[in-house]
Amino acid sequence: MSNTATISRTVSDVHIQFNSSTSTWGEIEDYATCIEGTITAWEEMRDEDTLVGKLRLFYLDMGAILETNISVFDLFDIRSETAPFYSALIDTETGDLRSDLEKMLGEYIFGLNVLIVDRLEILPEFRGKNIGLECLRLCLQQYARGCGVVALKCFPLQFEGAELDDPAWRRKMQFGKLSRDHKRGSAKLKKYYASLGFKVLPGTDIMVAFAG
Repeated sequence: MSNTATISRTVSDVHIQFNSSTSTWGEIEDYATCIEGTITAWEEMRDEDTLVGKLRLFYLDMGAILETNISVFDLFDIRSETAPFYSALIDTETGDLRSDLEKMLGEYIFGLNVLIVDRLEILPEFRGKNIGLECLRLCLQQYARGCGVVALKCFPLQFEGAELDDPAWRRKMQFGKLSRDHKRGSAKLKKYYASLGFKVLPGTDIMVAFAG
């Protein structure tokens, strides 16, 4: 299955557009969806769109597997990007979202599903304009319906193995110019995502936010 969508907004006098496509995969494809796309900005002087960055999300439909033989563990474990979130978010005895998440977020969690923010990458010339945050905010409004929580792993991408990404894209991102202080980089990211309501799960590098 594959669908496309476009979200537009003006941020810091820059007209941005997120063009996304959704796809499912594997034996449990009806319950796990990858949402990925590009962020572009309209440049009036050039009369064309310019690439700003990329974004990828995963939507895990926990509610839909209740009537199947698929376990919650299998739903998370289908991809390496989503597997680490199982032990952080799920009560392994009940298969439900951990009850202490409500206390931590200060909200009653009524949605069963989980939206995971896997990657948010903004090219250097567009950083510092809140474009990434605004695009993420729009995506949460668009795709977090039916979710109890939204989660992400707070890991600075400059410390990711170079073999995991396209070399040409890594050069454009200029990861080599970013801080090599892991602690400082993580703290900066946590502050960045906290502005959207994300909170750090104690003892982990995972952050969660109420999806409602």
